[in-house]
Amino acid sequence: MENEEVKFSKEQIVSSKQFTVIEKDILKAILEDKEYSLEEAKEVLEEFKKKEVK
Repeated sequence: MENEEVKFSKEQIVSSKQFTVIEKDILKAILEDKEYSLEEAKEVLEEFKKKEVK
């Protein structure tokens, strides 16, 4: 039996208590309308935070 990560919709992720209000705003803006695991959402957030301001 494979141990698949649970996936959540964009709406479920941005209403999660795992993220701060600011992080939720960022996720709302950058996540696509598909399903993500919490780990994937955190990775997307980290990549965004690492980007250089232009």
